[in-house]
Order: sequence, then structure tokens, then C-alpha cells
Amino acid sequence: MLHITDTHLHLWDLSRFKLPWLSAVAELNHDVNWQDYHALVNQDAWCIDRALYVEVDVAPEQRGEESLFLQELCSDPGNFVEGGIISLDMQRPEAVARWLARGEHHPAVKGVRHVLHVASQPSGACLTSDFINNVNALGNAGLCFEICLRNEDLADAVQLAERTSTTLVLNHMGNVDSARLKEEASYAANWRRNLSALAQQRHVWCKVSGVNIPAGSDSDRVRPVVEQCLETFAADRVVFASNYPVCSLSTGLIPWVNTLVRITDGQGRTWQQRFFSHNAQQLYRLAEA
Repeated sequence: MLHITDTHLHLWDLSRFKLPWLSAVAELNHDVNWQDYHALVNQDAWCIDRALYVEVDVAPEQRGEESLFLQELCSDPGNFVEGGIISLDMQRPEAVARWLARGEHHPAVKGVRHVLHVASQPSGACLTSDFINNVNALGNAGLCFEICLRNEDLADAVQLAERTSTTLVLNHMGNVDSARLKEEASYAANWRRNLSALAQQRHVWCKVSGVNIPAGSDSDRVRPVVEQCLETFAADRVVFASNYPVCSLSTGLIPWVNTLVRITDGQGRTWQQRFFSHNAQQLYRLAEA
């Protein structure tokens, strides 16, 4: 049995939180609860038995409430969420310092994410002095920053990595599109170049998740993307992520895990254990299983 730590789980209760972006995604515009997720994660060959919650872009005024939600999840013995990533407005001057001063940091918080792949965030949004100062403050507090930005802006992540020593976690392999990667040479070249530049920075990690697969396509179409990431990043700086429930818009959770198990099977069980679980324990400072 392969034991898996899921580093990218989204859950939400629409009676408690407002998620404005859901109005444009009808397939996900409903509650997403622990029970739905748990029903999927025990299979014959593998099981997900540890998970990290990732912020869900709630309305800005509810960010503090979302942090409390994470704390509640991690204190509930009825699930296996062991930490998570919260949201802060990293563009506000001294946002991290003010958050720490308010005493809102609790042990369940492993890092922060500021969503950059939405229309309201222009290219270069993560390269202002205030933003970089906040990223540096996270590192000083022993926390990571999760980079989720448009693939076209991946060079911004490279520049950010060059200007900070804080641990950075690239979400979803840089939000790469598998169809464009196959069909557009310039798109593929830019992604590979920026991915390589990020991998050269020892404080940058990569979540293997989030790749889009055209409707009706074999899930193995993600193989070139996944293999490129695994070849580019060091073996101790890649982690598995499901991106549940957003993954249901493309592969689905179970096909995604099965595909990654097949792709990595030739690496051997010890390598798979690192990728699917042990690396995440190190990155997010989780207790040993």
C-alpha cells in the first residue's frame, strides 16, 4: 500500500464563506466537504491519509475566519488535515508583520498564498517592494510562500526566487496547459526555460498537480509534463498534490493519482514514497508518520 500526503486540498462551506469566483464555475458552485473527499481516497493500491488545506480565495474580509477554519480542521480528530496555507494580501505594506503582531499565527499555518493567476492581478504583481518584503518576512517566521500565477507570468516567479531566500512552492507546475505545450513551440520553450531557472534555486519546490487535459483525452497525456518536472527539479523538491476538487474539472482525483503512480512506477518504491509523502513532511514540517 502506497501512503500519500496530499499537499493541495480545498474545502469550503458556502453557508460560512463567500467565494466570489465560484459564480463563474457552475460545476464547483456547491459545498465541498471532508466526507466527499474522504470517500475517494482509499483505493486498493494506495491511500491518501494525510493532507494540507490550501486557501480558497474567500472574500478578503473573511481571511481571518478562514484561518480559524483551518485551525478547526486540524484540531478535529475526525479528519487527517495536518496543516494548511492561508491567504494574506501580500501587496499591503508590512502585511505579514501586522498579521504576526495580531497573534493570528497558529501552528496549523505552514505558509501563505496570494492568488496571482486572476484577472485582478497584473503581470509583475509579486515583484513590488512591499510584496517581496512580505515574502521575506514569511521566511523569517519559518513559513513558506506558495506561488500560484499564470503560466505566461512564470518569469515573475523566477525573479521573485532570485530576490528572496524564503521557501517558495510553485503550484501546479506553473499552471501549464498540456495541449498548448504539445502544439505551441514557443509556449513549451518558455515553460521549460522558466521551470529550469526555478529548479536551480534550492529554496524552490514544485507541486505536481493542476495540469489541464482536454475533454475525452487519455489522462496519460500529462506524462510529458510530469516527466519534465520530475527531470528538472531535484527529487527531494517535488511533492504530490491533488488540487481537489478543482481536479474534477479535468482528470478527477482517482485518475490523477493512478496516472502519477504509473508515471513514477519505474523510479521504484523508495522514490515514490519520497514524492508522494516524505518530501511533504519535510517541506511543511509535519510529524513523522
